[in-house]
Amino acid sequence: MASDYYQIKALSHSMLSCLAQNPMECKMRYVDDPPTLPKKDSAAFAMGHAVHCLALEPEKFDERFVVVEKALSANSIAGQIAAWLLDENNEGKIIPWACKPEGINRRTKAGQAEWDWFVSDCIFKNLKIVDDSDFVKAMDYVDLVKGKTVLDEQDHADAMACVQALNNHPEFATIMAQPRRVEAEHHFDLFGHKFKAKPDCIVDSMKLILDIKTTDDASPHRWQWSAVDYGYHRQQIIYQEALRQATGNGYRFIFAVVEKPKPSTRGIPPTVALYELDSETMEMGREDTRDLVAQYMRRTEENDWQQPYSSGIVPLRLPRRRVYEGE
Repeated sequence: MASDYYQIKALSHSMLSCLAQNPMECKMRYVDDPPTLPKKDSAAFAMGHAVHCLALEPEKFDERFVVVEKALSANSIAGQIAAWLLDENNEGKIIPWACKPEGINRRTKAGQAEWDWFVSDCIFKNLKIVDDSDFVKAMDYVDLVKGKTVLDEQDHADAMACVQALNNHPEFATIMAQPRRVEAEHHFDLFGHKFKAKPDCIVDSMKLILDIKTTDDASPHRWQWSAVDYGYHRQQIIYQEALRQATGNGYRFIFAVVEKPKPSTRGIPPTVALYELDSETMEMGREDTRDLVAQYMRRTEENDWQQPYSSGIVPLRLPRRRVYEGE
């Protein structure tokens, strides 16, 4: 169940990033009440969430995550049953499966008649017939994972490798040695609109905000494009303003970036980089945030959520070849 934080109607870094990438998705996911898009698949972000928890709140890992040898396949009958049972939207509904009854001898006339009646009843009730073993397997899986995020053993090992690499970074270790607040909620006004924020980690003694990012490539010339794509320059501005209004102090913002292990690189310690955006980038983040707030207010007033390039014929020029420094 979502916490009250996610029910509060206010702008956030995630919402503005969605608006920047796809205004219609922003409307359907954040503006419509109730949302007209399903929640994003949390399984896709499970390893990243595990890294955050293991690095910042390791004592809470067991209550939030469960490690299984192998997650049930969504293509298997047992996996489909388990996914249905774990979906909060199905609470109170009749389970759309029926187990094959035991003891029916279909080699006899009476047994075949009993089986035919069972099949007809399932068709009438729109129930799918499954083996009892699949149902038992699904129920056992649900009992194990309900209310927790599922990690298979490989994802857990990868997350542990990321956290070990982070802790081996001297500056990261220095920050983690200080008392910290994790995902503390902040509610504030920015550019004439209500905002909310939950920074990964706040170290008040150092007046510092730390945000952990998992990535495929932590090198400066690659990760800068991830920062652009995901609007991390806006995230920094929003979170720093939240802390400024809450404490009256300016806080530094550090991105702790760690590479996710790949099959070809497992066994090699993941690369870690700590980044701090320069003043020019911060100013760009402030301008972009202001522009997106204005865009949100205009789109809400006009109920216009189309991309600006979605009508007419748009002239297109390909980008010039770039040469990255340091390659």
